[in-house]
Amino acid sequence: MTLDAEDKTKVRLTEYGYYELAEKPTPERLSEYYAAKYYQQSVRTHQHEYGADELLFRRNKLEQKRLKVESLLDPGEGQRRFLDIGAGEGFAMGHFAGAGWDVTGMDYSSFGCGMHHPDLCDRLLVGDLNDLMNQLRTDSKKYQLILMDNVLEHVLEPLDVLKTVRELLAPGGVLIVEVPNDFSVLQMRLLESGRIPAPFWVVSPDHVSYFNHQGLRALAKDAGLEQCALMSDFPIGFALCNEHTNYVVDKSKGKSCHGVRVELDNLIHEISPEGANRLYEALGSLGLGRQIVSYFRHLV
Repeated sequence: MTLDAEDKTKVRLTEYGYYELAEKPTPERLSEYYAAKYYQQSVRTHQHEYGADELLFRRNKLEQKRLKVESLLDPGEGQRRFLDIGAGEGFAMGHFAGAGWDVTGMDYSSFGCGMHHPDLCDRLLVGDLNDLMNQLRTDSKKYQLILMDNVLEHVLEPLDVLKTVRELLAPGGVLIVEVPNDFSVLQMRLLESGRIPAPFWVVSPDHVSYFNHQGLRALAKDAGLEQCALMSDFPIGFALCNEHTNYVVDKSKGKSCHGVRVELDNLIHEISPEGANRLYEALGSLGLGRQIVSYFRHLV
């Protein structure tokens, strides 16, 4: 993998094998940025609704995660406790609550959950995520499943966050970390072939870290966590190989490419949820797919 001189000034390779911003924002700058961003999102998305296919897509992805988790947990346990760090609109909380789990979520804002799952707002902790996690740790809370969906790439010190999360994980429990698959084999091939003009995935200060599955696994191991399963998701980046569907060069193609992803992913799930998991495990092992979905347990 190669980067040009300008790109190399934006990121650096960490000791774990993933990239991070060469100049990280200060905690104060990041806090101000997200305060403004959450406000703007609240204004823009006040009337936002999802279509039936999109809602089905979200339910299917959560069912795939739950099936995998249930295959990893001890079936003899009683009611299980689920913690969603960065709960957003509450879809994961809603899915696991519907499956009989005792759910808790946390987020910087209750806006998204209030719009889409108002019945779960009483189970949502609102505030700074680090403060909330530290309070749960102080209270000796433990969870059989913890989900961090597109959270870790945003934080300044991902190792410290994973160490804290590890203390919240019950013995035998499972942590799911989902992050973008960045500087991937496909992305670098597209960059080297000129199909994309620059590494579009480097967005500062939104994303501080840019993970691959090897780097994420090495980081988690240093935090006392062992990877027990690896998956990815639908490889929407394949569309960038075709000039007629290259949504980076022509942003107007993005909506239709996402629609194809939703339709095909729903079809794959309809054929077999377990088969979908096997497919995405295979793609994950190849480093393909736009997202990395890693499952971790306490390192023994």
